[in-house]
Amino acid sequence: MAGIALTGTIYKFAHLTCSLPDQALEKEWVWGEYDEGVRFAFFRVYEELRQLAARLETLRTASNQPLTTAQRILGQYHTAFLDLCAILLGVDQPLARQIPGENEWALLDILHHIVGAERGFYAANLYGLEGKRRQDGRPLEMTEEAWDAFWNSDAYSDIKRSQSWGNLLQYYELLHQRVLESFQDINETELDIPVAFWEKECMPLRFRLHRFDSHLRQHTIQAQKALTAISGPPSEAMRVLRLIFAALAQVEDVLISESVLAADLQDEVSTRIAGYTREISGILT
Repeated sequence: MAGIALTGTIYKFAHLTCSLPDQALEKEWVWGEYDEGVRFAFFRVYEELRQLAARLETLRTASNQPLTTAQRILGQYHTAFLDLCAILLGVDQPLARQIPGENEWALLDILHHIVGAERGFYAANLYGLEGKRRQDGRPLEMTEEAWDAFWNSDAYSDIKRSQSWGNLLQYYELLHQRVLESFQDINETELDIPVAFWEKECMPLRFRLHRFDSHLRQHTIQAQKALTAISGPPSEAMRVLRLIFAALAQVEDVLISESVLAADLQDEVSTRIAGYTREISGILT
């Protein structure tokens, strides 16, 4: 993953700008010879991240630790995760609980479904992977007792009862990081390990890992439809922020298991983007 400074810098820019109406993007902001208003600041952030990603990809390819297949799969999942995060920027508790239409799910229900599914994916995959590695004779399918032991002291039940949007988002971010950290060292042979879940037959771990991405994409579309029904189409700022988060994902995907790669370059980009954020904050206030 990218350094905390860079990721935090992007979120500060996003939280500052996600609620901007389209006309606010016309406010004066100049960068070099470019006098295109606040709108151009979004594209400077986007360009900074894309340039960084291109340089990091070259360095990672030339390193002694190129991305593995499992890490590339996790990168696809991480890209989907950040896409959902971009869509949900600015969503608060009342909006999250609003039902967009008859027989439709509120955003809170959609996110609970995503989290519930990924908890299942995570537990089953890790159980199957550890069983193969340890050769401890455990049954192929995870038992209820093993499930309860795995999630012992986990906070999700309390969060589900409280129906707190903020706590659920925080929990999901931590779960997402656990998934990335737990599976980033899977080798090529291990991708063929059979993993039992709800289906009648076992499926290879490779398939199970890809399900994180595809299932999340399915419900990201559902979340975008719900938001559009409630609030109308996304603003120009939100549309560009979604591109920015995709560019951030490209950076962070390259850095899976190698977060300190070219740390100086990451810091330089973070510093420049933080400068843009301060300038835009001054203009808006």
